Amino acid sequence: MELSNLLLKEYTRILKTGEFYDIEVLVGEKANTKIFRLHSFVLKVCSPYFRDAFSNKKIKVENNIIKFNKPNISVKVFEILIKYIYSGKLELANNDVKTNIALLIAADELCLEELCSYIEDFLLINKELLKSNFVFVSHITNIFDQFTKLSQFCKDAFQEDPSVVLRADDFVTLNQERLFEYLTKDNDSLKQIEVWDKLIEWAIATSDDELPSDVSKWTEDNIKAFGTLIQRFIPIIDFQKMSRLDFMQKVNKFRRIFDNEHFIDIIEYFVCTDFSQLVDDTQLVDDIDSKIIDLRGASFIADRIKITKQQGRGITYHFNLLVRGSRDGFSKDTFHNLCDNKGPTVTIARVKSSNEILGGFNPCNWYSVSGFGDFISTKESFIFSLYNNNLENSIFSKVVDIEHAIYNSSGYGPCFGSGKSDLDLFSCNKKGRCVKTSYEKAIRRSEKYFEIIDYEVFQIIYNCIR
Repeated sequence: MELSNLLLKEYTRILKTGEFYDIEVLVGEKANTKIFRLHSFVLKVCSPYFRDAFSNKKIKVENNIIKFNKPNISVKVFEILIKYIYSGKLELANNDVKTNIALLIAADELCLEELCSYIEDFLLINKELLKSNFVFVSHITNIFDQFTKLSQFCKDAFQEDPSVVLRADDFVTLNQERLFEYLTKDNDSLKQIEVWDKLIEWAIATSDDELPSDVSKWTEDNIKAFGTLIQRFIPIIDFQKMSRLDFMQKVNKFRRIFDNEHFIDIIEYFVCTDFSQLVDDTQLVDDIDSKIIDLRGASFIADRIKITKQQGRGITYHFNLLVRGSRDGFSKDTFHNLCDNKGPTVTIARVKSSNEILGGFNPCNWYSVSGFGDFISTKESFIFSLYNNNLENSIFSKVVDIEHAIYNSSGYGPCFGSGKSDLDLFSCNKKGRCVKTSYEKAIRRSEKYFEIIDYEVFQIIYNCIR
């Protein structure tokens, strides 16, 4: 046996027996407290925190025993940390996320830097578990900015998919103010019917058992209480983006909590609008050979082309695939060789580690220009964002600076807008970027570079039907 292992074995033994102890640490609060009989030498060697604390001349000593209180650390967490200090052993796998984060916070307070780094790395092994507890984890990183790895994880996860907040198991722990702030800033990453379902789930959890978990058993008083809880959220939900069936099955029963005029407006919309044609009209496109979007996504784009170009009825659109990155490569030369001088085109790209699909419509020719490149002036171009072909949460952005609608350069791939570009695809390897400059809306929350999994460019061919 190595001497170091023998020493740790002895440390573990005296921890269990309390032999030679010279300090009593009272840990925890109220009923859940425990006195640990420990050894100041071991604590001072392993923890700069204890080294400083025990050097304080005002520290309490009775009968040569140091009396020390640690009420802000739980008995369970302190026990794990002390076993680590004495034995060098640490078991994290059987703990839940909250316990391991409590360990991280306590280890940080005790200035155990290597242990903090180890715990952060362990937590990041299971990112899905962190996402399940996203509200709690992000709250902790807002308080303790020194946990840089966890903080970066939270930022990246939210940037890639803002719905991570509402999809978290602990989203119901959000107070009303924080939930309202979140939904006001981001109400597009989930379907509107999903937002409604989440509000019901949140209301049940925060009602102190006033609302039964089975909505079908709610009484008139329950519905009234629900309306009081979510009243301020109603104006920020776009009920017209729900399907007629979802609205009638899940929302209509709560009509008493709506302002009468607002509810009538919604009902009139569903009565007067052929909603199924608005959302599911796939007759504009005959077919599409795409690894990124489906026929409904293509029809959504075709419908926007039709509106933008003010084309009448009797027009269908054929999407002719010109280039696919995973098949033909991602170089700028390949893009221009296969896509230049082909007339109107639609470019789409899928973002890595995200459900985002970004793209743009160029009603003119792409062409290669050396040097500083050349801008195309047009009022018919647009850019867009889809979340995993989810049309209800799409973003459609028209050009507003028509003089800088499209940028052509041999040194760039597809590029929409001036300056840093509203949509710039793989001007830097397989990376893209979206910075609002020449188009009506930003189609991405972050202006940072993102990696592209695949991209496709389609030649748009207009067909006249009678």
